[in-house]
Amino acid sequence: MSADAAASFEAKWALAHPELPLALRFATAPMRPVVSAFACLAHEIGHAAWHIVEPEVARSKLQWWAEELSAFAAGKPRHPLTMTLSTWPSMAQIPADAWSAVIAGALAQREMLPAASLDALLGGYRRVHGPLAAIEVMLHPKLDVEASTQAANLMRALHEATWMSEALTRDRLPLPLELLARHQLARADLGQPGARRDAALREHFALLASHMRALDRRGLAALTAAALQAACRRSQRAARAADPLVEAASKLDRLPFSSVWAGWRSARRMQASP
Repeated sequence: MSADAAASFEAKWALAHPELPLALRFATAPMRPVVSAFACLAHEIGHAAWHIVEPEVARSKLQWWAEELSAFAAGKPRHPLTMTLSTWPSMAQIPADAWSAVIAGALAQREMLPAASLDALLGGYRRVHGPLAAIEVMLHPKLDVEASTQAANLMRALHEATWMSEALTRDRLPLPLELLARHQLARADLGQPGARRDAALREHFALLASHMRALDRRGLAALTAAALQAACRRSQRAARAADPLVEAASKLDRLPFSSVWAGWRSARRMQASP
């Protein structure tokens, strides 16, 4: 990947995710372009899965990626990101079916029904993050695929709840139905500030933080470990705030020092000899 192409994709990713440039500092020099390319590719797919407003535009973009990733698996990459990934031997050996599972999971996000429970909510996000983690292990052989998947699920749940109005506009319900029932909320109530909505959000953020703290982080890549630490801190702050949405959305361009420490430790573990 050329320096200009790399800078362009990394800038898009790092705009709201400062953990990418941090994690790249901990990667060995030969791996930095490949780690960056994989993170940026996952970001491009996730953007189509969750952020593009028009369904047809999202499907078209994902179909384009499906064709590109199929070509990549056949040894004919065309995009700067897949061309960079092809320079890493283990990534070049990933079969087309593995990439197809990622795209299928991303397409499924556009049709997700409301989740009854937090487990069901996380399970929906797993359809994207599970296949991605199964591929990422080709970059980091010591990666704990299940822990990495669950970390990504929890961070997605935090993001969806934080930007709840965006999720609702795209006809997604970012909170589980059992939480709404417990706080006597209807879906329409989520679009308006109120004591019951804020109480439900504080409970949701507290539960996400609890799951994040309990997750075994020893097998996470540096990027995921740094991001998860920042997400856990955000969830904890939001769970205690008078206005949980405002707090959850604040200081997104900053990382706590604990994220630096978490990323460094994970990088050391990934690079250590068996």
